[in-house]
Amino acid sequence: MNIASLSSSSTYGNAYIVWEDSKRPILIDCGMSLKRMVASLEALGMTPRDLAALFITHEHSDHVRALCLKNPLPEKYHIPVYASRGFWEWYLNYRGYRIDLSLVNVVESGQRVRTEGYRVQAFSKPHDALDPLGFIVEGSTGRVCFVMDLGHVPYPLEALLRGTEYLFFESNHDVDMELRSGRPRPLIDRVLGAQGHLSNTQAADSISRLATKDTREIVLCHLSIDCNSPEVALTAVQSGLKRAGLSPVLSVAPPGELAVYGSGRAVSHSRASS
Repeated sequence: MNIASLSSSSTYGNAYIVWEDSKRPILIDCGMSLKRMVASLEALGMTPRDLAALFITHEHSDHVRALCLKNPLPEKYHIPVYASRGFWEWYLNYRGYRIDLSLVNVVESGQRVRTEGYRVQAFSKPHDALDPLGFIVEGSTGRVCFVMDLGHVPYPLEALLRGTEYLFFESNHDVDMELRSGRPRPLIDRVLGAQGHLSNTQAADSISRLATKDTREIVLCHLSIDCNSPEVALTAVQSGLKRAGLSPVLSVAPPGELAVYGSGRAVSHSRASS
């Protein structure tokens, strides 16, 4: 299974892509400019027309920027979009964006969507958004789970995700750095709240239970640029994995750059060398 983070932060946006060699890719979120997205796809040898589907986690701008255009990404390239009912009510009624209704697909928590040979399962997550979702993408060569933007990890969610081969998991902030950041107190309270974002400590605690011997790779996502650092996040999560006696590949998704994971690393290296 090939996976890439096109961008991963509140500042630069969030977008992730999954593909297998014989299948068209699917995109999780599109929170970056269309120009940057096209450039990232071209670096992978793809174009937006190659995308089989787009899955949206929630309506915050750093996850939907390329949807909030006069000619949005899926309209321009005729890409089916899957999102929650709450998202579509916000997008179509409140925001009033134009999109061909044949591209609009409602997906509920627990529902499995089959597209291009993948099975994509949606699940609810605790975040201050309208009916937010996470997604598990299962193909013939593995399973990857995308868990970003959530304030805590309920037990049923841990049970669902346990043992996933590839895990893209939020490790947003260091609590002390957040408290000392000088940000407005309402923002700090939101981030630290049960519907906000996961701290490094929370991420480490959950990952130590989610990971098993079947877990191949964990990528920490959506790190705060101001209130975290890759070194601090990695140290926290490595400690949790060590206590659990596990040592999967562990890395951090860069905030605004393309990074390739899973089998895609070999593909990316081959292209870079040619």
